Amino acid sequence: MRLAPALPRLACLLLPLLLAAAPAPAQAQAQAQAEDAVRIKVLSFNIWYGGDQVSFARVIDAIRLADADIVGLQEPDGRSAEIAALAGYPYVDTRRHILSRFPLFDSGAGETTATAAPPYSTAGLDPDALHVWAEVAPGRVVALANTHLTSDPYGPELLRDGASPAEVLANETDTRLPEAEALITGLAPVIASGAPVLLTGDFNSPSHRDWTGDRALAWPVSTALEAAGFTDTFRAANPDPATRPGLTWTPGRPAPVIPEGETLDRIDFVWLANGRTLSSLVMGEAGNPQNGLSVTPWPSDHRAVLSEVEVTPLPAPPRIAVEPRPVQAGGSFLLRALLPGGGTYSAYVLPPGAGPDQALTGIADVDIADRPTLRLSTLGLEPGPHDAVLLDAEGTEIARTTFHITPQDGLARMEVTAPVIQGSPVSLRFANAPGFKLDWVGIYRKGDPSVYNYLGFAYTGARIAGELTFPAEELYEELTPGDYEARLMFDDHYRVMAVAPFTVAAP
Repeated sequence: MRLAPALPRLACLLLPLLLAAAPAPAQAQAQAQAEDAVRIKVLSFNIWYGGDQVSFARVIDAIRLADADIVGLQEPDGRSAEIAALAGYPYVDTRRHILSRFPLFDSGAGETTATAAPPYSTAGLDPDALHVWAEVAPGRVVALANTHLTSDPYGPELLRDGASPAEVLANETDTRLPEAEALITGLAPVIASGAPVLLTGDFNSPSHRDWTGDRALAWPVSTALEAAGFTDTFRAANPDPATRPGLTWTPGRPAPVIPEGETLDRIDFVWLANGRTLSSLVMGEAGNPQNGLSVTPWPSDHRAVLSEVEVTPLPAPPRIAVEPRPVQAGGSFLLRALLPGGGTYSAYVLPPGAGPDQALTGIADVDIADRPTLRLSTLGLEPGPHDAVLLDAEGTEIARTTFHITPQDGLARMEVTAPVIQGSPVSLRFANAPGFKLDWVGIYRKGDPSVYNYLGFAYTGARIAGELTFPAEELYEELTPGDYEARLMFDDHYRVMAVAPFTVAAP
């Protein structure tokens, strides 16, 4: 047997001290996690119908003042990319209306693939791809999601107007709880993986953490989110609702004009799973002592919530992103790679569903540390759908995403694809749509000047091209013989992008 050499005398003297000072395995793991942890500031902000109702400039000022790393917008009405550029955010997800200082990578196929209409809370997304990954540290990610739940009938107003608590809870269970459950179901596997998840939104439902004492009410949405593993960051940082109410509805229209009889509550949230809340405050109108930050005039009918959290990001899945969305012919676009562990990769643009041997353009055998992003030209690429693929060093496909190239004129197009007879469905096809979260199609009487007078509507699923069918029984009234038109509308707003006239014939 060969003996190990004896330690020098100094080492023998120091060894007990070094062993005593060294952390135990569990302590070492905790210390490593603490060293990997990152702090993130997150803002949830309903900007009120595109930010135009008071001052779009003050919306930008408020976002800049918040100095958040992540911003979840509600009611941006198709302006999320514009807001990102003006407020200084290099990354934006227009299907989720999320602005970010960190690179973003879709968790799904890049476009909606599901055929069933999702709940309003998850419109434009596949049920198993509700989140986007944010690369908050090299090769490490957190999951981000953003939502807006149905506003009416609004629970606190029902109570104000005489409904019983049981009736109000039944209304919540029928309206907003299914929308919240769709979020919970879609995000549950991400939470179970240990990944930090940040969920921002206007939930249009109060918290059971606020309604305590004599007015205690177990509001179903907040109760369900907590049961699913989420923490309400504002209430975690400010546990006493009496001293820190954190009211977000409403500062007025604009502040400080509040309609007589208006209910006041906290319905805007930053929820966190797999992380720790450091602080949280409400942003709103000046002169209100509950607000931690303000701009004048405050530009929304909601106050915003700004939270700082600490999370330990997980190693990233391999992903590839295409920016912007959509890509316009005649210009250029970016391929952005996310490769866990680093190394060499190849990235190509392909026809839909094709293999790398049919590549149209791209790059091969690049070290991601040298070039994680590649700018390419649309020259030679036809308008329409394409795939971008990421290959590892062995040439194996490890990620794929779908994107669209739209014509240079940028004009959306829509047509009714079959004759419409009284009592039959209305089938149509659209192309070159903006692809925002809540783009929609409405059915109108031909030439009706009121954009409110739609006879039925359906969301496009944030698709840039696709088909929709309106069953006759799902319209608000029967289409009698005469002239009508379908209008493609912009992101839950009333900006018309394309019109398809059609005539309903007698049976």
